[in-house]
Amino acid sequence: MDERAGVKRTGCGQVVVIVALLLWLGAVPVGVVFLTDSVLGKTASPGVVAAVAIVITAVLLLLPLVGATLLTRRRAGRETIAATAAGLVVIAGYLVLDAAVRAVFPESTGPSLHGEGTWAAALRLGILVPYALLTAWLTPCLAGASPRRLRTWLGLGRFGLPTLLLALAVAALVTVPWPVTGALGDSLTSLSLAFQTLARVLPEVLIFWGVIFYLLTSTFVQPWAAALITILLYGLSALGGVLPAANWGALDDVVSLLPLALLLTELRARSSSIYPLLPVAFCYRVAPLLFVDPRDAIANGIPEPQHIASHTAVIVTTAVLGLALWGGRKLLAGRVRVSRRARVATGVLMALLLWGAWGGLYVFAGEPGFANDGFLIILEEQADLSAARAIPDREARLQYVYETLVETAERTQAPLRAELNELGVPHRSYYIINMIRVDGHRWLMRRFEGRPGVAQVILNPNVREYPHRVPFPYGGDTGPPEEVQPNLAAIHADEAWAMRVTGEGIVVAGQDTGYDWTHPALKPHYRGWDGQSASHDYNWHDAWDDTAVPFDDDSHGTHTMGIVLGDDGADNRTGVAPGAQWIGCRNMRRGFGNPAAYAECMEFFLAPYPHGGDPFSDGDVSLAPHVVNNSWGCPDFEGCLPDTLEPAVEALRAAGIMMVVSVGNDGPACGTATTPPANYDAVFSVGATNGDGDIVGFSSRGPVDSLVKPDVTAPGAYVRSSVPGGGYGYAGGTSMAGPHVAGLVALLWSADPSLIGDIAATEGLICQTAVPKPVEKACTIEEEAPEGPFAALLYNPVCACGGVTGVPNNVYGCGFIDAGAAVRAVLGR
Repeated sequence: MDERAGVKRTGCGQVVVIVALLLWLGAVPVGVVFLTDSVLGKTASPGVVAAVAIVITAVLLLLPLVGATLLTRRRAGRETIAATAAGLVVIAGYLVLDAAVRAVFPESTGPSLHGEGTWAAALRLGILVPYALLTAWLTPCLAGASPRRLRTWLGLGRFGLPTLLLALAVAALVTVPWPVTGALGDSLTSLSLAFQTLARVLPEVLIFWGVIFYLLTSTFVQPWAAALITILLYGLSALGGVLPAANWGALDDVVSLLPLALLLTELRARSSSIYPLLPVAFCYRVAPLLFVDPRDAIANGIPEPQHIASHTAVIVTTAVLGLALWGGRKLLAGRVRVSRRARVATGVLMALLLWGAWGGLYVFAGEPGFANDGFLIILEEQADLSAARAIPDREARLQYVYETLVETAERTQAPLRAELNELGVPHRSYYIINMIRVDGHRWLMRRFEGRPGVAQVILNPNVREYPHRVPFPYGGDTGPPEEVQPNLAAIHADEAWAMRVTGEGIVVAGQDTGYDWTHPALKPHYRGWDGQSASHDYNWHDAWDDTAVPFDDDSHGTHTMGIVLGDDGADNRTGVAPGAQWIGCRNMRRGFGNPAAYAECMEFFLAPYPHGGDPFSDGDVSLAPHVVNNSWGCPDFEGCLPDTLEPAVEALRAAGIMMVVSVGNDGPACGTATTPPANYDAVFSVGATNGDGDIVGFSSRGPVDSLVKPDVTAPGAYVRSSVPGGGYGYAGGTSMAGPHVAGLVALLWSADPSLIGDIAATEGLICQTAVPKPVEKACTIEEEAPEGPFAALLYNPVCACGGVTGVPNNVYGCGFIDAGAAVRAVLGR
């Protein structure tokens, strides 16, 4: 007998009540998180804020919804309200428990494991699956519905094979963009992410398309109304993802989950069980986690362009499939009869064809395989280079540093190398930091931890290579440049040129995403180009793919080098030191690096070697550059601890090679200049200003322990420079500020060769001639640590970070560089 017989159709009043209940479910988590974060965020610990948010949410959701259910259950004409309220009670409990799991295991952005981790997934399964069983037992009593077996309420009846095969085919179709535009990361991390996804999908399907779907369809006269409310409930439940720690990014999930809910609801309507829903829900949720590096969103705020296109294609395809399947079922119902055998055969054929096409695209058009992470064995003994500073001859000083570093590494690494060779594990030794890189076998890390002579064993995260990558475009050139670009005029670089100082005789190195060496503004200045032919040995190194010819996979490197010395000899002078030469090293893939790649480039600069050469024996210190531009940082999600790269930076300074480092884009809060290598005393760090010399919001600020950071500031907003392909574009960031200072060093050392290698004197000269930018105002709590994802755009406090007033300070350092004044000071000495 139909349980819905005798139930009145839902009237307008009941619709209003149901809509109000749905809105209450969506509004409470968002409102509670906003209020608790605003009131307690700056005074209470994150754990306290999370606990308060969870308790208040539980009270505001459960008490009114349980009351609404009890008031309407078993009342004639109120069954739909009772059923909806009971479903909301179930969801409220689910959201509270899910938030509690996230409070215990916060989301990780570390290099070893993304997401909440395996233990969080196990806890989620251990709590939410039993909760689903409990709700299947209690919900009939709460809603006043007819009791049934638990397996009926959970949707665990017999599944139809045709529907399951259809679901498998659908799972392939809705996820096909990911293997074409993405790439798998580390195998262990991928396995963990798959388990985390299963732990999320299984309770969701049991609760939403088991308990709630059965409750609503057995209560509502109109099946479409029950289906619609199920879809809305699942979409609104995503709003609970903001709990407990103000994760506002969870709001984006509503857009992607509504089409999935539509598709799953249609599959559930075709089957008496939830089994066909599981592969679709799992594949839909896990594919972007597996094929998209979470660091993309961490670093850029949004996924890369090709992944935005994939997300859009998946959402649209899922919505269209859901509507098409629903329309087809309604259209063909009672009109066309197809035997079960025919439906099974069709389903098998569709699933095989679609998954075969999926696999073929992955193998032939994608990037098959895992980008497994490795690790670094860092030894306790690091070379003592203190005697280098007393060596007056530059080349002799470089040779001493090189030989001392190599000797220390050869002597101390020998037992570890022998053991790794015996294990047959690929590895590479370094001397600039006394360490060994072990590739793709991170499960061996514990074998080397705690060894005598081993200081640290840390992860060296790999960076996956996307098969069809579309880099973020730089702002296009809008027309012919002015006679002197505004950023160069602001630092009076043209005054230095008027004194015939352009950086001649100085070699500037850059380590970045690579370089388009054929760009008209860069090619004439490339040390490997003699005007007739190119020789890339000793002038180019690729720490990622060991390519023999320079290239740029992200535009960033080409742009920064153009600011240092770009000049095409015609109308496009983009660089501070157009008479200098450059060499390059690729330390990043897609804009991300790791400790080994950063160290490898610094090692190459100390003693350049030919392509395929041995850095321990083939290095030639006579070809070392004078100054290195570093428009990059190594945050924790790339594997760097605060002191990981410090021995390499200290070694270059000991050799007389000046390291100019962009301070970072984590402002405007105080104490944000903490990303290596900008946090080291041995580097000259640079903050970013606008064209008027005023600090920009994104520029990181000190202090770093007792250090004042940045050291100076330079233009870093909307700077025009070279981009791959021969064109020009605009970009902003401290990455664009640093090259101005690297170019200034080239000007100074060209004007007075006696300064070459005297880094302390050079830093002092730049500071003495900079335009002072004092800061006197004391910081309030809000000014010292403004919060929010758009703080750098909306809020730019200029106050005495760390209590340091006057000059230098932790906002501007010594001030805004003045190339003209600095060169005049050198020439007048």
